[in-house]
Order: sequence, then C-alpha cells, then structure tokens
Amino acid sequence: MTASSTSRSSISSHLAADIAAFIEAEALPAGAHLRTGELARRFAVSRWPVEQALKQLAEAGRVRHEPNRGFFVHDASSAAQPVAQDPIHAAYLKLASLLASRAIGPRVTEQELRDRFALTKRQAADLMGRMIREGIAEKRAGYGWDINTELTAPDALAHTTQLRLILEPGALRLPGYRLPPEDIARLRRVEHDLLDGGIDRAPPDTLYLRGAQFHETLMTGAGNPFMLQTLVRVNRLRRLLTYQAMEDRERYYRQARQHLRILDLLETGDCEGAAREMENHLRQVRDSLSALGFILPPDGPERS
Repeated sequence: MTASSTSRSSISSHLAADIAAFIEAEALPAGAHLRTGELARRFAVSRWPVEQALKQLAEAGRVRHEPNRGFFVHDASSAAQPVAQDPIHAAYLKLASLLASRAIGPRVTEQELRDRFALTKRQAADLMGRMIREGIAEKRAGYGWDINTELTAPDALAHTTQLRLILEPGALRLPGYRLPPEDIARLRRVEHDLLDGGIDRAPPDTLYLRGAQFHETLMTGAGNPFMLQTLVRVNRLRRLLTYQAMEDRERYYRQARQHLRILDLLETGDCEGAAREMENHLRQVRDSLSALGFILPPDGPERS
C-alpha cells in the first residue's frame, strides 16, 4: 500500500467516528440518506474517504448500503457493532485537552506527538493533517507544526464568544431570515431527545456536536455562506478549547431549554425575539465557561 493510500485509509477511519457522531447529533431517523457530497463538504475532505468511512459504518451495522442508491441510516432497533476507537481520533481528543490547558504548543514535533499519544509516524502525520484541514495548525517550513496562536492565547475562548455574540443574533436579525419548518421540527426533536435522557447517555463529544449543529443550522436561515463558514470554523476551535468542560452535563439541560425557546420564537416569525433570546443564551454560555475557569474574568466592566 502506498503512503497516499495509507493516509486516505487513516482519514476514513477517524471519519467513521465523526460521521457516527454526526448521525447521533442530528438524530437522523432510520432511512435518512447519507449523501457523500454533503458529508465531504461538512468534514472538508474528498468523497473517497467519506465513501470508505461509510463502508466501515455499514460493516459495523450503523448504516446500510443499497447498490446504485447509496448509504442510509440503519434501523436504530437493529443490532449494531460499536465502531472501534480510532487511535487518531482518540489522540485528537487528548490533544484537545492539552491545548485547552496550554500544556502543549504552540509548536509540536512528530516525535513529541508519537511519544505522547503512542502513534506511528503515519498516524502522527494524519493527526496533524486533520488539524490543518480544520484550520487549527499549519505545517512548518522545516520540521513539525505550528498550532494557531489564537488557541494558545489566554483570552482565545473569550474572543470566540465575543464573535458569536455579534454574529449569531445579527444573523437572526437579517431581512428575509427564514428557517424551514422541517429544520425547526428536526432541531426540536434533537433537543427533546437530549432532555429525555440523551444528555446523560451521549458521550461528551456528541453533546458538543449536537449543540454546534443547532447553531450552524440556525445560521443557514440567514442565507449567507460566509457567515456560516465563519461559525463552522469558530465551532471547530471551540471544540478543542472547551473539551474539558464537556463533562459538565447540567449546563446542557439549561442550553437545551434555551434552544427550544429560540425555536418557538422562530416558528412564530419573531426573529427579533429569537435574536434577543440568542444573546441571553450566549451570555449564559459565556458565564458558565467563566465559572468553570475556561474564560478569564474581564479586567473591567463589559462594553456594550
């Protein structure tokens, strides 16, 4: 097997875990069509590793393949084998914790990654390839990788929250904002599933993805692809910065109820009310992270 094919195989391996988490986060029903093009755009890869990842999920019983039609979510009631933990995905989550505590970076080497996470040379390169695709790291001209400085700055998470407070309520206030009723219904099902026990059952990474996809879906109603791309990138960075905070399950109950209130307002066409509720929601998210020590307290009063 060539180095290129080995790399693509590794990419598809961790993609399988990400796609499985995506299916859970979106609460996709049995029979939902998993389009390779849409998944490739979401995960910023080509179609080939997505197809390989879906084949792995089909072998594990998570999805089913229909010749000449594609891949579909399997009946959740059927027996399904768990997807094996991919060492690259496991290292990614461990690296998230180290980045959040600034115990690693801003420069990392292949040997450092191999020693810390028990990776092979190829696995270390694939791990950092994922970081590069997500805009978190850059390959150095000589040796190793540079972690983006916004991840290592003490106020990085505060800056992402500040941006979201400007971006997300602003999107809801744009003229012509509209979220299709079927999207509202789907998001409402996800939030009710969380409140009905999903928060206690789901792994931390899945909980984060469910929240991120709620906000990204709301952003699609603005019809501005640049605003959506900005939020997607911010959410990828926040996934690393807040990974240690994902174990705080209680705040997910508060957030799910707030999400439902926003959906109720959007359903009635009250976009201004939804924008104000979003502002309150994001401020409470910020305050929760501050109480957990993930956002440093401001030096002075908050500027309006």
